[in-house]
Amino acid sequence: MRSRLWAAAASFALGFAIGNYGVLMIATPDRWLWVVVAVALMLTGALGVLFADTPRRLSFWAVLGGELFMVFTLVPLLWTFRVATTPAGVTPRTLWPQDVTFAAFGDAISSDVLRDAAGTSLLVAALATLIAMPLAVSAAYALVHLSAPGRRYVYGFVVAALLMPVLALAGPWADQLIGLGVYGSRLALVVPTLVITVPLAIWLCVTVFRDASWGLFDAVRADGATRGQLLRLFVVPQLGPGLVVSALVVFVVACNDFALGAGLAPDRPSLPLPATLLLAAGRVDGAGAIAAAGLLWLLLPLAVLLVLPRRINHLLGRSYR
Repeated sequence: MRSRLWAAAASFALGFAIGNYGVLMIATPDRWLWVVVAVALMLTGALGVLFADTPRRLSFWAVLGGELFMVFTLVPLLWTFRVATTPAGVTPRTLWPQDVTFAAFGDAISSDVLRDAAGTSLLVAALATLIAMPLAVSAAYALVHLSAPGRRYVYGFVVAALLMPVLALAGPWADQLIGLGVYGSRLALVVPTLVITVPLAIWLCVTVFRDASWGLFDAVRADGATRGQLLRLFVVPQLGPGLVVSALVVFVVACNDFALGAGLAPDRPSLPLPATLLLAAGRVDGAGAIAAAGLLWLLLPLAVLLVLPRRINHLLGRSYR
């Protein structure tokens, strides 16, 4: 109860401060955005007081955190949309869109630089995912189903590799690519991208394999099932959906990596799209086209998230035990 009251007080005080600042310091039409956020936070604080002694398992700190997460996510997206829809030659002064035009989206789609960069990202991510998934499936099978000594330490190493700063490897990779004479090539980015895709794929596949019914696998194999029957009766229904979702997540993450692209080919035309948007000066004309390209590229992970929300939440919300 005390924790809920503290959360309610913090939410109400924060909403009160935001509302006063918005009314006194922010001009219209952005003022109404500040007021809406303030009202939502103050309402959360009021509800926190009313339901402080409820027996239900409800954390108002989590509610406040979720609201702040939405604000800090939606506000940059709204500003990006504002920049993308501002007429050419006009500098946006407000967060709320005015005089909306979608010409920048057409410029982004027709830009040869952005199309080539998008093609590079898709090609590199697809190849890196195709290479990583078979390796991840084999590793996950050993980590989950086989009684191999030290498998927890191996999994810890996989997680450490997943959390490793990729940009720190850009210099050594660049030296190797220059030595091989393939620096600046599209396909040269595939092998460095495996540093991202392989640990992530193993981490996701471990969840898929851990939740599979291995008793069914042992029973089917004990009955003398052939490889085709094992594939049809166990692999496809038990592992197939999870592995497909894992591959999609790995592909999306690889598509959105900018560190390796920016570090390995900062002055080459084979930059992937995120690195191109990061180093857009002199490559793409107009901030509107850059913002529009970023919003269009956002449709890829958004589509995957909207189509498979439950499976993605299951994969990303579970840990290895």
